[in-house]
Amino acid sequence: MEQQKHRILIIDDDYDNRQLTIDVLQYGGFDTYDFASPRLALDAFRQNPNFYDFVVIDVWLDELDGIQVYSEIKKLSPTSKVFIFTGMEIKSNEFKKICPSFDERQVIKKPIKVNTLINTITNATNIE
Repeated sequence: MEQQKHRILIIDDDYDNRQLTIDVLQYGGFDTYDFASPRLALDAFRQNPNFYDFVVIDVWLDELDGIQVYSEIKKLSPTSKVFIFTGMEIKSNEFKKICPSFDERQVIKKPIKVNTLINTITNATNIE
């Protein structure tokens, strides 16, 4: 009997980064659902927040700031496992003011390293 794959919502408005993330996570055995628009992603998440096992958000988005998206997802589903993609340093204290549940282990640094991304998500599946 085949084990159910974990479902990951990917929100990144950069096509190349989003496609790379999709490819890496699918290679790692995950089902992916991606959006370039954070507003559309939030609409999909609102419809069924329990459908997604993980959410991966780019911090720098055009329509909405990734921190705002993170905060909204946590309001809708406080137990959701959400990861932040960034090529910049995140000031954890400032992030925690907006999103108190934020944990630095939820940050995935760009450029993406295949093993790091897969291991980060896989390790999170064991924290249930």
